Amino acid sequence: MRATFTEEQREIGATVGALADADRGTARELQVGPWRAPAADGPLLRDFGLLGVPEPAGGIGSGLIDLLVAVEALGGRLVPSRFPAHAAAVQLLCGEERRTGPLPDEVLDGRRVLTLAVDVPGSSGWADGVAPDPLVRTLVPYAAQADGVVALGPDGVWFADPVRASARQSVDPSVPLSDLTVAVPERTQPAGTGPLRAALVVAAELCGVAQGAIDLAAEQARTRRQFGQVIGAFQGVAFPLAEAATARKAAWDLTLYAAWAVDTGRPDAGVQVHAAKAAAGQAAVFAAERCIQVHGGMGITMEADPHLFLRRAFVLDARCGRGSWHRRRTGELRIRARRAGRG
Repeated sequence: MRATFTEEQREIGATVGALADADRGTARELQVGPWRAPAADGPLLRDFGLLGVPEPAGGIGSGLIDLLVAVEALGGRLVPSRFPAHAAAVQLLCGEERRTGPLPDEVLDGRRVLTLAVDVPGSSGWADGVAPDPLVRTLVPYAAQADGVVALGPDGVWFADPVRASARQSVDPSVPLSDLTVAVPERTQPAGTGPLRAALVVAAELCGVAQGAIDLAAEQARTRRQFGQVIGAFQGVAFPLAEAATARKAAWDLTLYAAWAVDTGRPDAGVQVHAAKAAAGQAAVFAAERCIQVHGGMGITMEADPHLFLRRAFVLDARCGRGSWHRRRTGELRIRARRAGRG
């Protein structure tokens, strides 16, 4: 695995970041009123849809890390774009190595926007096991704003036909959520590594949210003055921010390594993905909480921005399996691997 980003990956991050900068503040505006597509939504779906798509699925040789770099840049700006959910749904379809054909062109070029339905009501994990109702999925993002749904079940993945949708009250109103009941699938395809790939897209966005919260808190620490000096000079401010930056860096490194492990078919890919998703969620929530703390009394008000990062962190941590579930899965897989090695 390369220890640094390629020039192309740096350009992807810079380009997406520039697109996202035009939409700063959109998340605040969408706390009230109906969701509307940010300006970056169209270019992202149209021009970046092939990122991370394997060649058998219709891709052009782009690796999964390329996609994660783009999604992380969006997360740091809190852009409420459908692109990360669409990209995760596409990755959910890309897990079977023995595909018989590419994905539809209208999906790859963003003309048909997808979302993913993987989480089961009453469970903290995704729908790869037996569920009380195998056709109900919860916390589906942008269900009303998408053109199609990709569902995960014990038998695999499929393009799902929604039968009933119930809007949920989202912790982050800029990311609308729904419960979906889907029709019985006519056929499914094996999920393969699809759920792992989708989870990494969410982990990358969480890492971006963590970085955005740290940047906002650092700016406050550099400019707010108390007792004749900037508050960043005080250990009670500097140390929590350093801890948040360390946790975010560890989660991002783990996410990138897990993506490389998935792309290269390493046997430890599953445990690395579960560990990355858990670490990313924990880092994002921690960074957002520290951001609120650094802003002091103003930080807990609706007029300040720190709560926007905490809202997004909570929503994303619950997508594609909650962080607590991924932590348990990490431990279970490590124990299983150790026992198999002894045998």
